[in-house]
Amino acid sequence: MSGDLLGYASLTIIALAGVGWLRGMQRVRLPADATGYLVACGAGALLGSAALLAGTGFVAGLAAAFAILGGLAFLALFAASGQRRGTIAVAVGRPIIDFTASDDEGRPFALASLRGRPVLLKFFRGHWCPYCVAELRRWGELHAELDAHDVAIVAVCADTAAAIRKGRVKHGLRATMLPDPDLVLTDRYGLRNPKNFAPKPGVIIPLPIPTTILVDADGIVCWIDQSTDYMRRSDPDMVRAALHATLGPARTETPIAAPPAARAAAG
Repeated sequence: MSGDLLGYASLTIIALAGVGWLRGMQRVRLPADATGYLVACGAGALLGSAALLAGTGFVAGLAAAFAILGGLAFLALFAASGQRRGTIAVAVGRPIIDFTASDDEGRPFALASLRGRPVLLKFFRGHWCPYCVAELRRWGELHAELDAHDVAIVAVCADTAAAIRKGRVKHGLRATMLPDPDLVLTDRYGLRNPKNFAPKPGVIIPLPIPTTILVDADGIVCWIDQSTDYMRRSDPDMVRAALHATLGPARTETPIAAPPAARAAAG
């Protein structure tokens, strides 16, 4: 196989792997076994290297170079996706930790003010994170179940208030958004990620561990989903199952039967 064909083949492999990765990101839950992705990324990078060694034309050389860079980038993302499970400060069956804060509009908020309603308390990294945005956007599929159970959503985000206001349009989730750029609330729950985010040299951003906590109307923790891989999140099926398993049947309005005289008049 000529160097040109190797170059084009390498980029094709990386492109197919990238499409699969993007689709998995939108589902917020990639396959538990990522071997196929890793093999594809490694194969694409190796084929690209082989193409350059064999000699290519300009266009095929660019394809090979992109394949090498793309394959290595994907491998680096997978290598860095694991997160050590933190020692969370709450537990199933125990009371939630109450707190006060300000939302993204500067309004005061107290978690205890929601007592009497179930609460989904979400800690996420920020609107710059495509997995966080995809997760919140997919929670929009749960509007019917959340409304039926009268669940309030409270999201604690490492973004600033301004970044939250700007980022809301990405997911459209109806939620109380609490900025936590210094991770004050995150630390109260023991959810600081040991790994910091370094988008560029000299810039370090502390991160929370993506975590979902379901609290019942009495303020007792019912369910916790703490991510050990930032590529795998609380997808709608998981949240829906937790709602049904812990909160029981949804609240529904039972029609009130009309008195006999009214029924006779209507007839």
